[in-house]
Amino acid sequence: MAKDYYDDMEHQHSRPGGRDSSTRPSRTLIVTIVLGITICVAVIIVWYRFFPQATRTQDTPPVIISQPVAQVAPISDAPVVEQPPLPAAEQSAEPVVEERRQAVSLADRPPVTQSNPLLVQYADHRVEEGEDLTSIAALYGLRTQTLISVNQIRNVQAIREGVTLRIPDRDGQLYTVREGDMLSTIARTYSPSLGWKTLQELNGLKSEIITVGQQLFIPDTTSASSTPLADRAPIQFQKPTSGAITALFGQPWVNPATGATETLSGVLIQGTWGQAVVAAGAGQVVDAGYEVQGRGRFVTLSHEGGYRTSYHHLENVEVRIGMSLAKGGTIGSIGTSGTEWQRPTLFFSIEQSGISLDPSQFF
Repeated sequence: MAKDYYDDMEHQHSRPGGRDSSTRPSRTLIVTIVLGITICVAVIIVWYRFFPQATRTQDTPPVIISQPVAQVAPISDAPVVEQPPLPAAEQSAEPVVEERRQAVSLADRPPVTQSNPLLVQYADHRVEEGEDLTSIAALYGLRTQTLISVNQIRNVQAIREGVTLRIPDRDGQLYTVREGDMLSTIARTYSPSLGWKTLQELNGLKSEIITVGQQLFIPDTTSASSTPLADRAPIQFQKPTSGAITALFGQPWVNPATGATETLSGVLIQGTWGQAVVAAGAGQVVDAGYEVQGRGRFVTLSHEGGYRTSYHHLENVEVRIGMSLAKGGTIGSIGTSGTEWQRPTLFFSIEQSGISLDPSQFF
C-alpha cells in the first residue's frame, strides 16, 4: 500500500501544469529582477559621485559665502546728464512741435564720410503744414537762397505741404558748367580762396575734368541751379536785352552805390550803346527813378504771381509809373548811369515775395 501511495505522489509531481510547476519562478522574471537591482545600484553610485552636496543631512548647517560689494567712486569730471523732457501733456503745443522739428533736422543730417570729409551731403525734407522756405532754412541753419539754389526754385509760392526739398549740409550754390569753364576759373570767380582742388573734393569728382551742363556745389555763396523742383512759374520771362552775361547770380561784385563787395542778386548783361532794354514779361511799372551813384536810371515792373523785375543803369527811360507793358515792350536803352563803368551794362534781377531768384533759370 505504501508503495502505491508514493508512486501516486511521484506520478502527480511529474504531471505538466501541476501545482508545483505553476508556482516555480520563471527564468525571465529572475533576469528582470536582477537587472532592476543592478540599475538601482548604478543610479545610487552615480548620484553619490556627481551630486555629493545633495546627500548631506539636514543637520549640516549651510555654508554662507559673503563677498563685499565693490564701491564705485564718483567721477569728478563726469558729464552732467540732462533730465528727460516733460511728457507732452505737461508742455504747450508749440514747444513740442519745435522740439520735434529740431530732432528731425539733426537726424536727417547725413554722416560725413571718413574717406572724403569735404564731400557735400544732402538730406530730404518733406514740407509740412505751416512751413515755408524761410522757416525750413532756419530749421537747418541755412540761408533761404541756398534752398532756392539747390532745388532750382523759380516759384516760391509752389513750396507747399507735401513737396520734398533737398537740404545740403552747408550754405552755398549749385553752378551749371558752361562752355570754356574749368574748375580753377570757377573757383576764382566765386571764391578765390577756395582752390580748384577743394572744389573737386567737395563734389566728389575723380578728376579735374568737367563737362558742359554738369552741376557743381560751390560753398559759402548764395545761389544758382540744380534738380528741377517746384519750378513751374505762372509767368515766363525772357532775356531783357541781347549781349553777354558778364556776372552771374550769387557771384561777388562791387556795389556801385556803396563800393562794398556784395553777393550779386541778379545778373549783369553787357551790350552796346543804344541797345534796347525790354520788359522780360508782361507787367506794370511800379517804380522808376534816378540815382547818381548806385542804380542810375532804373525801372521796376510788377508781374503776376508776386514777381518783380528790375532794370538798372539805363541810358534813357521811355516809361513812367503806372504804365502797363506787354512782354518785350521797350523800357529804355542800356547804359552806365550810376556807375563809372566804361561799357554799357544792364543789371537785371527777378524776385518773388521779396526773395531774389536766379534770372538765368528763366531764359
